[in-house]
Amino acid sequence: MLEAAHAGIPLIVLITEGVPTVDMMRAVQEVKQLDEKSRAQGGPGVRLIGGNCPGLVTNGECKVGIMPGMLFRKGNIGLVSRSGTLTYEIVYALSQAGFGQSTCVGIGGDPIIGTTFIDVLPMFEADPQTEAVVLVGEIGGSDEEIAAEYIQSEMKKPVVGFISGRTAPPGKRMGHAGAIISGGKGSAQSKVEALTRAGVPIADTPSEIPDLIRQVLSKRS
Repeated sequence: MLEAAHAGIPLIVLITEGVPTVDMMRAVQEVKQLDEKSRAQGGPGVRLIGGNCPGLVTNGECKVGIMPGMLFRKGNIGLVSRSGTLTYEIVYALSQAGFGQSTCVGIGGDPIIGTTFIDVLPMFEADPQTEAVVLVGEIGGSDEEIAAEYIQSEMKKPVVGFISGRTAPPGKRMGHAGAIISGGKGSAQSKVEALTRAGVPIADTPSEIPDLIRQVLSKRS
């Protein structure tokens, strides 16, 4: 990560799982400093996506990472997800329902990651190809609650959500390092409530997402 960042590579995608948190804290901070320095000098900046992420796909243009490209179809639905495998499942459901995707970004499920929901959502808001966004969250941390505040105050495009891990007992790590409820924070309920207050319809299962997308696009038109 740091070698690539110092070499001026503008986009770094870290698939690797299990990077020690203390190393990620150092890397993320250093990448942010290099990003600010690059932009101040008129450069493209430096962005880190991940770790523990499946990568990203812009249909017809690029695929970086491990997402199965045959599930995607070109369209106007953006997707940002903390979960890897749920990303593929939801993309498949969207494609089967006739909804192609603009760009899909797996931001990763570790506690410390380089790019969060509120880094990606403004880009979808500004992207002329994206008409609606699917946000896939999970238990642990507060990124979804922070995203809900941004959606409510800043986003004009409709957002549909799904939160995994609703049956996870407090204190149990579910799936990977970031998916843990601790100190009364990070529960699925708190995330669902925050997003619902922001006007984001929440699917109970991934298969419900295409219908919710259909509804929000219909209302927008």
